[in-house]
Amino acid sequence: MSNHKLHVPNSLDAHMEDVVLTFGIAGVVLPASLLLAIAYAAWNPISRLHLNRVSFRLLVCSLIANLIFAATSIPTFSGPSAGCSFMAFFGLSVLMFTACMFFCTALNLQLVLVHHLNGNSMEKFYYIGSVTLVAILNITPYAAGQFGYYNSTCWFSDPRPDVQFHWLFWSQSIWILLMSTGEVVSFFIILGYMYRMHRRKVLSNHSTLSSRPPIVMYRTTILRIGLYPLLSCCLNFSGSILDIWLTKNPVPTELEWRLSFVDLCVFGLRPILYTLLATSDPGFLCAMHALRTRSKSTHSIGPTSGIDSTGPTSSVTYTSSHRMKRFSMNTSTLVHVELEQGKHSSTAMAAGEDKSRVVSYSDSDAARGTPSFVEQDPESMLSETERGAAKELNAEAKTSSGAEDIARQI
Repeated sequence: MSNHKLHVPNSLDAHMEDVVLTFGIAGVVLPASLLLAIAYAAWNPISRLHLNRVSFRLLVCSLIANLIFAATSIPTFSGPSAGCSFMAFFGLSVLMFTACMFFCTALNLQLVLVHHLNGNSMEKFYYIGSVTLVAILNITPYAAGQFGYYNSTCWFSDPRPDVQFHWLFWSQSIWILLMSTGEVVSFFIILGYMYRMHRRKVLSNHSTLSSRPPIVMYRTTILRIGLYPLLSCCLNFSGSILDIWLTKNPVPTELEWRLSFVDLCVFGLRPILYTLLATSDPGFLCAMHALRTRSKSTHSIGPTSGIDSTGPTSSVTYTSSHRMKRFSMNTSTLVHVELEQGKHSSTAMAAGEDKSRVVSYSDSDAARGTPSFVEQDPESMLSETERGAAKELNAEAKTSSGAEDIARQI
């Protein structure tokens, strides 16, 4: 079989460093550009609210880690050195930290939506647990001198395949595979819970907002957030299995060379794929839409619109997570309107008190012809339909507020 023949160097071998450099530059430029856009959106108060989500902050941390990972692949080393050992330690550390962030994203969705825990309260434990795990699993082999120059790259450098496999499996592969498995399990648990909630909603035959649980209201966003752990699972599974196979088969055959090139592409494309997926994040898209809408509104108010920006008229912009409203107010007219509203409200209150007094005659008063006044609660004058509608509106407002709070926790 040709796959078992020893590899014969070809033209691609001579340009292997160029391939690595191309992946490294693209993996630095794309995440850096996206992070700059996210930083501007987080700085601007118009779009800041759309990025206030636990999973989005975890995503930003993973993008920073992928940016660092791509930067560590650019420098080239021609032999063993302390710098190569540190690059191997640093690169593998940020690689595992990225896996931890996406595992925490999947775990956070399950804890908030299925087990009803507070995602904002759990967020600090995600960071603490990830940093602790990464430090323990990477400082140990680094202190044991297991990182260095191997097979033209900075990686586990022990020349004995069994020893190298031992360190790779117990300090990297097993943990990444476990986190990838956890991501898949959490995703299917969320899908099952979402299906049960949808079935319960259909069977209850209610269509009001108060009968819609948050997991049903935000199912599109939840499924979109779930793509991060799924992509991480695919990349981590393929990369870990390839690393294990290559470590167990160190003979430079043609098959080993081809799989080495595939493994290089998997790790080189990782920052690029994560960045492309993050550009379609629902929170980031809403933030960019809010900025574009504000920019169009600002350009529409100018000298051509007939509004004097230097006069007493001032433009006030109100924003919410669903829409933006713009209106102009004249300050002198506003003061007059507020005074008139105060007078009318005082008159209305006095009239309401007079109407709420109902004339009733007792036996003794009727004999004397003297009416007695009994005050009644104005709310009791509402009909049953009006009271029911008011209660339903209050319930819908509470449900909507609770759903928005959960949306910020996922």
